[in-house]
Amino acid sequence: MDWKDVSLEEAQQNKYYGLGGWLLVFYVFAVIAFLATFLNLANVDEFKHLYGDAYGIMLVVSILQGLLLLPFIILAPKKSPLMPKATISAYWFSIALTAISGITTNHYTMLPQLLVGVIFVALFSWYLRKSKRVNVTYLNRVAVEAKTAPETPNE
Repeated sequence: MDWKDVSLEEAQQNKYYGLGGWLLVFYVFAVIAFLATFLNLANVDEFKHLYGDAYGIMLVVSILQGLLLLPFIILAPKKSPLMPKATISAYWFSIALTAISGITTNHYTMLPQLLVGVIFVALFSWYLRKSKRVNVTYLNRVAVEAKTAPETPNE
């Protein structure tokens, strides 16, 4: 899909402008995940039970992963043009943290979590790059329909 840059005023008049639709759903889930991350940190005994001697590393990884949700949580309502790239970068960094922590702590049971994370982040990255709503709201550009070649009559 091709995109055409428009003024902020024109973007604001577009029906896709704003934090709504699937983007709002993703935003609500990000806020819930952020809150759940830091509520779970209060239960250090659970980390000790799950990760044994590596619980300290996993505690730090959990804090970092929670903080990596902040670019999306902060930039999305501000309609910042940095939001799509900052969010994609932060989410992929979170995936890298999961992979590294699983390898360094020998917790290969994290593999299913890693695979689900990779699939989610890949799909969410695709959404942030291709969504009409994201492009209109954050990048002030609208979709341009591809022109088809005129049909030639059969001779």
